[in-house]
Amino acid sequence: MSKERILAVLLDSGFQEKEAHLYLAGIELGEATIQQLAKHADIKRPTAYDIMENLEKKGLFSFSERGKKKYFLAEDPENILRILKSRERAFLTALPELKMLLGAGSKKPRVRFFEGVGGLKAMYWDTLESKKTLLVYGAIDSMWSAIPQEFKKEYVRERVKRNLSARCIVPATPEAQEYTKRDKEELRHMILIPSDRFPFSNEINIYNNKVAIFSFPERIGVIIESEKIAETQRSIFELAWLGAIKGV
Repeated sequence: MSKERILAVLLDSGFQEKEAHLYLAGIELGEATIQQLAKHADIKRPTAYDIMENLEKKGLFSFSERGKKKYFLAEDPENILRILKSRERAFLTALPELKMLLGAGSKKPRVRFFEGVGGLKAMYWDTLESKKTLLVYGAIDSMWSAIPQEFKKEYVRERVKRNLSARCIVPATPEAQEYTKRDKEELRHMILIPSDRFPFSNEINIYNNKVAIFSFPERIGVIIESEKIAETQRSIFELAWLGAIKGV
């Protein structure tokens, strides 16, 4: 893994940029003075002292004194994982109350907009919170043009791991026909419909009290949270499912 990638991982783990550079300098140099660490990390020495104090409090650096000099040693990176797990436990403790506050704010439908590939991925992860079978109007060809295949495979693996099944109505393109071969192992029941009569380019997922609409050509999406809207869309899906079974 490149140094740039390691720095990116540290930033994603909650480090400030200069904290990440100083910690990585400690990993690379081993025991070193603050002057050596600051130079290696390209940080001004007074700033490095302030950052070091914070990293020491987190248990990511220890120090020893020899004569008049103070030497710092970066602690095992496993400590970072322990910090993250501690934060996760604290967050999970507060999560039920946060959800209660979210629900207490308003009973009106909530609409969230998403942009870019990252936004579409976030929408897919949200569908995994479904408590029952996902109901999907799919568009396999359009999906592959917008979503990296590796991500979609990861998503399906996680869905199967959660024992979450899906029922899908999809235009019968060659890609979709190939997809159906894995239906059983991927906990999916897909019905193919004539692609010339029903040329879907978007995808709709119905789950819990939500309707997620993916517009792959535009790389945008929206999640509508409304019990009534989801209930209506669920009924429309069942009607479409019956029609698809009978041959449309």
